[in-house]
Amino acid sequence: MNRCWFNRNISLRCIGAWGATVAVCLSLVACGVPTQDIAQPLNSGIIAPPAVPAETPTPTASQSLTAQPSPIEPAEQVRLWFAGGAGLVPVLTPVTPVVDAEAVVAGLVAGPPENKELRTVVVDPLTGLPLISVFLDEPVETTDPGDVNIALSPEFASLPPNEQVLVLGQVVLSIAGGGLGTVAFVDQTGSPVAVPLPDGRLLDRPSTVADYSSLVV
Repeated sequence: MNRCWFNRNISLRCIGAWGATVAVCLSLVACGVPTQDIAQPLNSGIIAPPAVPAETPTPTASQSLTAQPSPIEPAEQVRLWFAGGAGLVPVLTPVTPVVDAEAVVAGLVAGPPENKELRTVVVDPLTGLPLISVFLDEPVETTDPGDVNIALSPEFASLPPNEQVLVLGQVVLSIAGGGLGTVAFVDQTGSPVAVPLPDGRLLDRPSTVADYSSLVV
């Protein structure tokens, strides 16, 4: 009798526990909480991955250095000759970047620095264009490759004879006097040109300082 009562008591407890479990499940369904029999993995992207801090670019050696300005080559004082009241006068003139025939011609075309009493005669007074230029093409057979070849513009022939002599003297004294070599005058094609001397004779060879030294004041 006691054993039967004991078994009945256990059965009632089991039924009560099962009923409580069913009640809890029903309440979860009613609240909208889904239930699953098997655990499922979460969809990709539901949980954001941990943020990775952005790497700060390391400056290179060239970027870390402060940009330095390009060095400016100092101008060199060169003795150039300009026309005065009675002849040619030397003037120390800054020439850059290097002393060569082209730099000397550019200095002559620019004129004397801050000197209103002197003038350059290598510029056409009507057009303002240079009457001379350095001939850089291959020299013709009759021209010595060691000479500084100076091309005369067509307008040079239109100048009065005394102005022509001043132009030639200004160029020869500045280039040959600067130790750059003798000066061979050519036309625009590179053919040699006979040029007048201060005494009126024509010179058909490369010019030297001695040829126009009489123009020095």
